[in-house]
Amino acid sequence: MLDRRHFLTTLMALPLLGAAARAGGEPACTKATMTEDGLHMQPWFIQNSFLDLKEELEAARQAGKMLAIVVERKGCPYCARMHEDYFTRPEVCAFVRRNFAILQINKLGSREVTDFDGQTMSESEWTKKHRAFYTPITLFYDPDIKTVLKGAPDKMEAARMDGLMAPDMFIAMYHYVHDKGYRTGSFMKYIQAQARKG
Repeated sequence: MLDRRHFLTTLMALPLLGAAARAGGEPACTKATMTEDGLHMQPWFIQNSFLDLKEELEAARQAGKMLAIVVERKGCPYCARMHEDYFTRPEVCAFVRRNFAILQINKLGSREVTDFDGQTMSESEWTKKHRAFYTPITLFYDPDIKTVLKGAPDKMEAARMDGLMAPDMFIAMYHYVHDKGYRTGSFMKYIQAQARKG
């Protein structure tokens, strides 16, 4: 059955599909574009979302990916650096877009968000509920909605990246989440274990 999200994203993607096919499939790892509300946006981020988070989590799971929500705001220099210096690195871009569906939330935004628990609120209210007090913050979610809903309202995420880490730690966090390291221990324990292996 074609739900509203799939209908809209399919409809909106039609003009892009021909260009993507001519270019070899997926959007390239290029510099971000600027949205109407002044946020940097990667062409491979989730586009035209209804901001129904349970729906986005399920869509990501069906695509074999994990959902990550990046909280940003207009004029954030670290957000700009993340887009211009980190997401344009081929090894970062390739791994992240292959394994994660990234949804962008505007910390100061007014669009309506339907949270995982069904509660609706503005983007700015959602960021307060989820303790995203500065930018950028990346919130990572387990693919199982039951696991997400076991968390307290302000702690539904499996892991979080507060601020912009150094490039090697930035990609390591995505590996930690992809490997579901959050199920067995902290990010630092994961890093230490990876260092012992290598």
